[in-house]
Amino acid sequence: MMVRNRLLVTALALALAGCGNSKPEGARLTVTVVGDAGRADSLSTRLEAEATQPTLIARDGAGQIVAGLATSWRFVDDGRSLILRLRPVKWSDGKALESNDVVTALRRAATRRESAMAFSGLAGAPAVVAGRAPVTRLGVLAPIPRVVELRLEAASPLLLGWLAQPGLAITRAGKSPATLVAGKSPATLAAYDASGPVENRRLTRRGLIAAPDQRPAEISVTTTANSAAAVTAFARGDTDIVIGEGLAGLGDARTGARPDALRIDPLWGVYGYVTNGLRGPLADPRVRLALALAVDRRALAGRFGINAMVPVEGLLPPSLMAGVARPARMAGVARPAGDGATRSTPTPDQGNGGPAAATGDAAATATPTGADWMRFDITARRAEAQRLLAAAGWSAARPLRLVLLLPPGRDHRSVAESVAAEWAQLGVGLAVSEIGVADIERLVARGEFDLALTEASLPVADAAALLARWRCRAGPHCNAAADALLDAALRAPPEARDALLARAEAALLAGPPMIPLFTSIRWALVARGVGGWVPNRAASHPLARLTVTRRR
Repeated sequence: MMVRNRLLVTALALALAGCGNSKPEGARLTVTVVGDAGRADSLSTRLEAEATQPTLIARDGAGQIVAGLATSWRFVDDGRSLILRLRPVKWSDGKALESNDVVTALRRAATRRESAMAFSGLAGAPAVVAGRAPVTRLGVLAPIPRVVELRLEAASPLLLGWLAQPGLAITRAGKSPATLVAGKSPATLAAYDASGPVENRRLTRRGLIAAPDQRPAEISVTTTANSAAAVTAFARGDTDIVIGEGLAGLGDARTGARPDALRIDPLWGVYGYVTNGLRGPLADPRVRLALALAVDRRALAGRFGINAMVPVEGLLPPSLMAGVARPARMAGVARPAGDGATRSTPTPDQGNGGPAAATGDAAATATPTGADWMRFDITARRAEAQRLLAAAGWSAARPLRLVLLLPPGRDHRSVAESVAAEWAQLGVGLAVSEIGVADIERLVARGEFDLALTEASLPVADAAALLARWRCRAGPHCNAAADALLDAALRAPPEARDALLARAEAALLAGPPMIPLFTSIRWALVARGVGGWVPNRAASHPLARLTVTRRR
């Protein structure tokens, strides 16, 4: 009898624990994001999506690819087909996940503009994404209930990284389940539910047990633009993690918290200034090249004293250039002088990547391109910048005056002041207009600007996707030759792709669509009681995978 009573009590306790009002077991994690929660692609939105929108492939806290809804995968047909086997899981309504669900979800994602880069290698994707073909043309198939096949135009080893992005989540609706009206949400595979206003979201793990008791059962994600207040709250122990969306707030983090709490992610991206290449003074490619040449990036990045902030001369960060061999720099290059004579151009800086490789008569008579000039020492580059501005009609009698759109923040302002001082040596004046990020994006979209800050980066080491930002019709810039090279690169086999990407970048640098400065970074403050946070270039730190012991 006593045994039976114990069993009844145990069963009743489990039944009560399984009710929807019970809280799952586990730790509580508090996170503050320094940024703008109102933007569709904000960092706080991404952190929420990682917990509430499950994907076929996932990333761990070190940025490594791990299993998601797919337990295994393999490339076949010389890399032109990817086969994924699904995990035996069920939707919240009890139905099993099947491959047809995945096909439907990925077809729906292909119609969203923000997913275009992720689908660039799939068969039929360009026409589907552009709206020229029905979604049924997308190369996503369901051969059997628990197997999905993705067919590719060309081998794409980066596809796994894109499949880990929240935009390719497997859901029953076009919106995230967390954003739908309570009580009317469709069935979900998500481990967490989200609630609360956009500036202060609360993520609560579904089910009875959260996993190990140090894994978070509840996650609070608060967003603020006040980096100083966020850092102060961290120093008091009021929050476990503070994450900056970009450079803004780094100075406060370095001075207001323990040095051992600071983490830096060196991203696959470039911090710099987008130029208006379609109207105004920067429509002249000579002016854009002059501004790019005149900046001493080594000195600029050196002021921060952070190894992750690497000077960037081109449109791709060094971390993406391992296989993309840029054109050989030129030695003893000669170019026509203004009086018809020939003058010698200084040899590119030998200390910035090795000796010049081009030799012989062809090299001695070639004219440096924009990509070549970016490798010369700063003195020679400034002289060329002065010549380009004069050729474009700008001089002391007709000085060039530009306005830079910049988000509020001491860190952004410090960089802008340094760049302005260097341009002033050329007679170029730079005024700064500090406005919100959403306002900057709106003005850039309308083409009503000269220069605007960009910290854009990618969660995948995809050089083609980063260069695709500068395609015609993608913004206030257009280089048809570069577009053609990018198209060729996407169709080419992997072994031929890098050379085409290098040529595309060189074509763009003839009149750069942005003034590159240094690699984009993301900073964070992480409490001693939080485990599992490893800096990585994908800036992947899924909050649900962290552990919390509360020891600060």
